[in-house]
Amino acid sequence: MKYTINNIDKTNLEIVFTTEKNEFEEASNRAYERTKSKYDIQGFRKGKVPKRVIERTYGDGVFFEDAFADLADQAYAMALTEHREIHPYKDPNLELISFVDGVLNAKIVLRVLPEPELGQYKGLEVKAIVNEFKPEMVDEELRHAQLHHTHSHEVPNKVSALGDIVVIDFVGSTDGVEFEGGKATDYSLELGSHSFIDTFEDQLVGHKAGDHVTVRVKFPENYGAPALAGKDAVFECDIKSVNEKHIPEINDELAKHVANFDTLNEWKKDIEEQIRHEIDHKNRTIKEDAIIAQIIDNSKIDLPKEYVEEQLDMVMRDLTQRLAYQGMRIEDYAAYTGTTVEKLREDHRDDAERIAKTKQVLEAIVRAEKLDVTDAEIDEKLAEFAKMANKSLKEYKKGMDSRRLDYLYSDILMTKLMDMLLANNTVIAQVDGEGEQKTKKTSTKKTAEKPASKTTEKKPATKKTEVKSTEKSTEKKAPAKAAKTTTTKKTTKTTK
Repeated sequence: MKYTINNIDKTNLEIVFTTEKNEFEEASNRAYERTKSKYDIQGFRKGKVPKRVIERTYGDGVFFEDAFADLADQAYAMALTEHREIHPYKDPNLELISFVDGVLNAKIVLRVLPEPELGQYKGLEVKAIVNEFKPEMVDEELRHAQLHHTHSHEVPNKVSALGDIVVIDFVGSTDGVEFEGGKATDYSLELGSHSFIDTFEDQLVGHKAGDHVTVRVKFPENYGAPALAGKDAVFECDIKSVNEKHIPEINDELAKHVANFDTLNEWKKDIEEQIRHEIDHKNRTIKEDAIIAQIIDNSKIDLPKEYVEEQLDMVMRDLTQRLAYQGMRIEDYAAYTGTTVEKLREDHRDDAERIAKTKQVLEAIVRAEKLDVTDAEIDEKLAEFAKMANKSLKEYKKGMDSRRLDYLYSDILMTKLMDMLLANNTVIAQVDGEGEQKTKKTSTKKTAEKPASKTTEKKPATKKTEVKSTEKSTEKKAPAKAAKTTTTKKTTKTTK
């Protein structure tokens, strides 16, 4: 197969390809093997009809379309593999030029992104607000562990007090009518945690198991559910048990129980190492982002409107999926935050443009610097993974598909690119508005992955489920736990 690439204009090009007679015959045979089971011809078992019989019955061109698409896929993949500077952003159009004596001539027309005009990307001086280790961070982690291992036990006939955990059934109503989300059974509530609105928790103080308590509260004027905002509500509550909390001391015993360390000091040292590692990783990302933002400002990037819309579609799909993980539809989330899905989309447009510009600029720098990834570099990384999986490199590679290899290629290439940018630019680091510290030629080595510690202590879940977001969300308290949901921040398709 031969092909040529012709530029039509800044945003359109075509891949013109030609296949020989034997190549088309092979593609036709592959099409026959893929589709033969769907042909039912009298005298033959299904899936056993000879190719020539099918062609006589349905016409010589019965396999042409599938064979044509197969060869177009090959030409498309070959061209994009050998010319990584081509970035299609729309599905390509396939056009037949001629088909004479088994020789196929065709073209694939692509919509492509125009090459950005790179500005200065070396020798820059940028500012970045970075994180700094503080000893109290270790104390905070210890408190998380302490709270995570706090337990409670029921105390018969105990009068409830702030700090106790009561297990309750409750039903809420406004104007005598029960409202959605205002009912629960066997709900554990820590009195004084301010998980619920208004004075709900205070009114459960001074009671015992078996008591029925009528709680009267008022929803905030800015409450997320408009139907309840500013309304008086009544909750009929049955206290099923009153439980005292036991908070363990932060000492050597907790270190042994939680983290498998002999002493508290050893545990503290391990926590500090992990925190410093995380801060180093975050600071590297902050410096990278600062450099990239300056390069984008220095460059001229012409983004077609439809490409930005595609990126925006991806951002919204990501938001929708993240909300779905929390059991919430995007329409419900929009209503909860006092907006609409259409407004959410517009609020994320800047994110989409930033993502699109970043992609364009970084890919242009890769080409300008002629950065690439060798097979040896990929094997080196795979060998690390194989060792962790207790497999040989050969065994591990058997489980790698093209998608995972492409991801690994991109990951290694991105590390090379960012190492180069950090090494060739100056970052003026500033800690929360304090003095500036100029760091020339920031370290080019990627932060090493820290080996797992003796424990994988996890922070306890917060009282409200949270997803990272680019937009701000106003947290609203309700008798039942309200989810505070928010979100974060092409592959080319083969011709069909």
